[in-house]
Amino acid sequence: MNAQEFDEVFEETVVKRLTNEGFRRQGKSLYMVDGVCQFGWIRGSGRLSQAGMLAHVIVFRHSFLRGKSGDIHTNAPRAAGDYPWILSGEDLVGSSRNDWCFDPSRLMTPPFGKLNYTALSADQVAALMDARRVALLNYVAWARALSVAEAHGQVARYANDYWIARMWDEDYRVILKR
Repeated sequence: MNAQEFDEVFEETVVKRLTNEGFRRQGKSLYMVDGVCQFGWIRGSGRLSQAGMLAHVIVFRHSFLRGKSGDIHTNAPRAAGDYPWILSGEDLVGSSRNDWCFDPSRLMTPPFGKLNYTALSADQVAALMDARRVALLNYVAWARALSVAEAHGQVARYANDYWIARMWDEDYRVILKR
C-alpha cells in the first residue's frame, strides 16, 4: 500500500467516522473540543514521517490548562506537548484505563507510535485503523468521566519535578477552588 492509498483508507475508516463524533480535521490530524475536554489524534510529520509509516499520538487535556507557552487554548492545541495525557497511537489499542495516566516522561519526547502499512492490504489497514478509532472513542469516554479532582491528583504528584506539571497543578487548584 502506498501513502495515497493509506490516506484514502484513513479518510474512510477514521476521519469520516470521527467527524460524526465531533472531531475536526486540521491538516492530517483530528481534534475535538468537548466542553471542558480537548482531544487529538495527532499525526506526526517532518522528522517523524517516514515513507510507508503512520506516526501518531493520542492526546487529552482540560481546556482551562495553560499550554507550554503559558496561554490557555480555546481550540485544541496542535502540539502534543501541550497535553498532559499523551499515548502512543499504537499502544492505545490493547491498553486499559490503568495505562491512561499522566506520565511526565511522555512530555519530553511524545511517544509517537509507528505503523508500517507498506506490506498491508487495504482491508488489513482498514481493520487496524478501525481498531484504533474504537480505542480512541473508549479513551474519550474515560477522559470525559475523569473528574477534575482525579486529574489534578495525577498531575500534582509531579509538580515538584516538572515545571509544566507545576503550572498545570496551579491551573487545577484555581478551578477546584471555584
